[in-house]
Amino acid sequence: MSQIDLINEIIAAAKANNISQGELAARAGIRQETLSRAKKNPNLSLKTFVDLARIAGLHIKLLPDNPVVDQINDGTLFPS
Repeated sequence: MSQIDLINEIIAAAKANNISQGELAARAGIRQETLSRAKKNPNLSLKTFVDLARIAGLHIKLLPDNPVVDQINDGTLFPS
């Protein structure tokens, strides 16, 4: 998942929670223009990503890169 995908997911979650982009940006301590620009060219700090996600009702989680576990979770380890 790219940074642009993350921003779009965060904005969609905020919208689902009735939080506008302007309000999301304000609560995170950034300008609305910064958030709008980040949808095309994300140049946000990790702290800002975490803050935006938290405000939108999400959290960022690091997962081990394990292709076998991914295949098990996706149901593609033993295709029919």
